Amino acid sequence: MRTIGAKEQRAIEEAAAAAGTPPAVLMRRAGKALAERILSLRAERGEEQVAILCGAGNNGGDGYAAAVFLHEQNVALRLYESENAARAGGPDAQAFRAACLARGIQPELFKEYVPAPGIILDAVFGSGFRADRPVSEEFRQLVARVQEARARKQAYVLSADLPSGVQADNGSTAEAVIPADETLCFICPKTGVYSYPGRKFTGRINMHDLGLGETFINEVWEREQFCTPSVLTSSEVSAWRPARAADSHKGSFGRLAVLAGSVGLAGAAVLAGRAALTAGVGYVDLLVPEQIYPAVLTAVPSVLSQPLPKEAGERLALWRESLRKCSAALAGPGLGANADRELILAAAAEAPRLVLDADALNLLGRLETLESGRAALKDRQKRGLEPAVLTPHPGEFSRLCPEYADLVALDRINSAAALARLTGSAVVLKGAGTVSAFPIGLEQPEIWINSTGNAGMAKAGSGDVLSGLLASFLAQKLPLKEAVLSAVFLHGLSADIRAGELTERALTPEDILEGLPAAFRQAGWDK
Repeated sequence: MRTIGAKEQRAIEEAAAAAGTPPAVLMRRAGKALAERILSLRAERGEEQVAILCGAGNNGGDGYAAAVFLHEQNVALRLYESENAARAGGPDAQAFRAACLARGIQPELFKEYVPAPGIILDAVFGSGFRADRPVSEEFRQLVARVQEARARKQAYVLSADLPSGVQADNGSTAEAVIPADETLCFICPKTGVYSYPGRKFTGRINMHDLGLGETFINEVWEREQFCTPSVLTSSEVSAWRPARAADSHKGSFGRLAVLAGSVGLAGAAVLAGRAALTAGVGYVDLLVPEQIYPAVLTAVPSVLSQPLPKEAGERLALWRESLRKCSAALAGPGLGANADRELILAAAAEAPRLVLDADALNLLGRLETLESGRAALKDRQKRGLEPAVLTPHPGEFSRLCPEYADLVALDRINSAAALARLTGSAVVLKGAGTVSAFPIGLEQPEIWINSTGNAGMAKAGSGDVLSGLLASFLAQKLPLKEAVLSAVFLHGLSADIRAGELTERALTPEDILEGLPAAFRQAGWDK
């Protein structure tokens, strides 16, 4: 599902105006859509009180337009506006404000809003809001009152287009945000309502195309060649279902080479190996340190596990042999602080398809190896190899990409894109709303935001399950993008299914692993 930001919204609105639908008409339609949703909410919730909060821009104009429609339906409402609303804003917003005044709807200032039960329409900031600019004390105080209304008065907040304080393009947030129970996006969903941290504030997401229609939007999209993040949903993943012929054998589904585990971290190797098998790969060749080999063999007997030799040259020779035989490789889960640099670089140079996770990423992120690691990953293209897949969590990302370390929590989209450009690799930036970036071009990687998963996944070992799942799909020769996105989506879907049975708090990585069959079935990958 595609999303748009401020620039794309403006382009579509300008195209609509050129085609005979001026901004005032779109504002009227937005106001009507908001008013109709408020009427439905009043009927559903038995609420009568309505408070409308209008800023000085076009988003405020949508709020004024909604007030006009509600007044025509004899809905009692109170209208609040920012201190500069009467003298700022475009002509269309001012026209709807004047229409409110003509009907006897007298706006009050934000400072006069008192927390109360009922429905609150947030129409303060719209798609043009920038999270890197400070907000006013007036707005901060309003946010505090709205939060109190939700927490103590059970008020319900409907946001127009996106919650005020969230940036449309990337989900960055200001120091104060109006939290929504529901967001009604206009024309297309905004990227910021799906990308964290903005997603935390959006509640349920609905969409209204303001009567423009899918055909018109598609025409503008193609003409302008928009390249915006997409949201990963079941419709995409279901279409990527790989076939498994009835006369298949284990050689039909690829061979995965895995370098994982260390003393104290044998579980990472076990989880990755089990996930790879569960995902359908034919063979898993798992190389682990000699000290943990018996435990791994006992835990996953169906994996072809081998102990790594103690001598460095022999270790490298054995690993390179596995790389020559495999259809994909995974290196990193549980390798520990003493991960072998030569083995990781060999994987970067020789693996036909490659996933680097956990301690392999930490090794590449060391200052003395950072540039050489990036160069090795970029060299894959020169060698005719597919881009590697990097699966960092935010901490690993900060070591791999110190240039964006301070931004990764604020702007996950541009952070993932930056690492994809710097390494020439596909990047899976793990966390809430996992962001995947594919290096289709040096300037603009293709971005996807995952829609599955929950806070129960925030436990050590969850990433090992994901890396095994992803590497398994690569070994089975799914196309790169389909393999990566399917693994991310199904991993989160499994966690959602199991959390529904066990609660998020009780969810473990083993539960996610055990939920994968149900996730495959729900996604239409298996009967």
